[in-house]
Amino acid sequence: MLPTGEHKPAMMSAIRELVDFIGDRQLDQKLGEALNETFGQGTAKYGNLVKLLRHGIEEKWACYTEIKGPDYRRGRIADPSSETRGFSIESSMIKDAVGNYHVHTRGEINMVAPIDETGQFCGQGAGWSVFAPGSEHYPTVTGGKVTTLFLLPNGEIEYRAPRS
Repeated sequence: MLPTGEHKPAMMSAIRELVDFIGDRQLDQKLGEALNETFGQGTAKYGNLVKLLRHGIEEKWACYTEIKGPDYRRGRIADPSSETRGFSIESSMIKDAVGNYHVHTRGEINMVAPIDETGQFCGQGAGWSVFAPGSEHYPTVTGGKVTTLFLLPNGEIEYRAPRS
């Protein structure tokens, strides 16, 4: 069973609005643009998601598992279900680190929410990025501490060594 807390029901309500917006769209640059327009930095929806993610960190239902010390943490918020339209909802908090190499078998949607103003996730500051199915990378945070929400279709991600 996943951890819970006072603000998690509000987060799940906000997630439902988000995944309903995503619907059956392709995970591509067009989706990233649509997310940044409707749920992007400066919108009330983005501000609410960030606020709820911060509550989740304080209440220990987000970013609760240490991966590589206190500056690299992750935590699953929700398993894939009908409520999440088949996405797992994940969280991370990384400070100036390179994460574990992985393949986005069905793609990945990221909400980047820097704690440190200059923090960037894979070269991007606050906002949304979408990785297409089959893309792969080392998640890299520079410029300070960053939190993210990331959505994985069917919870699928493959951690492995990079192709040579």
